[in-house]
Amino acid sequence: MKKKILAVAAAVVLLAACFFIYRIWNARKAASSAVEAYNAAAQEYNDAISPYNEAAAGIADENTKLQTALDSADAVLKKGGEAYEPDTQKKLEKAVEKARKSLTEAPVLIDPFEIRTVPAVFSTKELALLQDEAETAREMAEDAKGKIPALPEVPDFSEEINEVGTAQKNYENSIRMLANITKPSDQFVKERLGRIKTVIQAEAVTPENDPNGLLGKKDGYIGCVYFLDESVDQSLLPKEAFSKKEKKEKKDTADEAMSADTAATVSEATSADTAGTEAEAASSDRAGTEAQAASADTAGTQAQAASADMAGTQAQATSADTAGTEAEAASSDRAGTETEAEASSADTAAAAAEAVPAAREGAADVVMIGTAGGGAVEVFASREEAEKRAEYISFFEGSVMDAGSCTVEGTCLIRTSKYLSGDQQEKLTKKIREALLAVDD
Repeated sequence: MKKKILAVAAAVVLLAACFFIYRIWNARKAASSAVEAYNAAAQEYNDAISPYNEAAAGIADENTKLQTALDSADAVLKKGGEAYEPDTQKKLEKAVEKARKSLTEAPVLIDPFEIRTVPAVFSTKELALLQDEAETAREMAEDAKGKIPALPEVPDFSEEINEVGTAQKNYENSIRMLANITKPSDQFVKERLGRIKTVIQAEAVTPENDPNGLLGKKDGYIGCVYFLDESVDQSLLPKEAFSKKEKKEKKDTADEAMSADTAATVSEATSADTAGTEAEAASSDRAGTEAQAASADTAGTQAQAASADMAGTQAQATSADTAGTEAEAASSDRAGTETEAEASSADTAAAAAEAVPAAREGAADVVMIGTAGGGAVEVFASREEAEKRAEYISFFEGSVMDAGSCTVEGTCLIRTSKYLSGDQQEKLTKKIREALLAVDD
């Protein structure tokens, strides 16, 4: 009997366990189906809002790019700075104002629905709650899908960004351009002149060789660089300014030769004077002996006659010696002068023939030649001083003292040679101006 009761009890427990398991299984199945349906609706919704969110992110990104350009331009404008071309600042301000109006409000991103999973729970109550939530969420996803806003248009601010960037660069370059021609150093001017193909050589003046005596003086320039230009006819320039090293050596040699000739002439003159003096002394002794041998009656007369004759003879001898010495000295001087003249003529011819090559080798005294050789760039402490100097130089235009053209750029005075034509002066001035204003990246 007991066995029968145990069997029945076991059967009941087994049935109860199977029923419980069935309920759990059924509840999980229902919850899983609800979650799967929700996930499908959520994924569909998420896919639908993806283009919108991408467009909204694109708008925000374009705004950021444009705002970055605007911030950079604002910083430059706030810093300020005088420009060579004042309009560049105004153009930048207008470009910034126009671009700022293009900024648009970026749409708020739409949050996607979260993908769900069925948790590992064994409570039918919890599974039933999960099912209800999934079904409600599915309905919300389906409803939200129909309310997705229209796809916004993503603006392209590349044109505005380029306009602001270009205007900013032009303004900054214009500031640098003005700085280039505002009290530049001699070295800077020489380097910029060296960029001009026709400029052969450039040299800055010093207080010792400044031809105008204006360096560092009141109302004078604070720097001046003369230059030699190959467009100028070299035959019009002073030959002594070319190959100065060679000319100095030739001059030293000529000085030594002249010194030797002078020494020889002095030696010959001294020898002749000594010989004349000794002859006069011997003659005087003989005359004295004869005077003593004469009688007392005629002594006085003879002495007077001898004295007179001797005086005449000495005068003649002295005259002859002097004449001979002067003749020799004159002959020697003429010979030396003629030799020097020939040497000078030869030097001039040689210098003329080698003028351009010598200049290209840096052997020309550019400062000595002055603006006639090509021109100069005079640097002043202020533009007003440069203009005052230009006004003074222009006063001589067209006269025999015409010094060539002059143009004020910043605090610099650009001068060109009087030996260049008006068209050549204009072109050279333009090249110098462009070289000085050039902004290197």
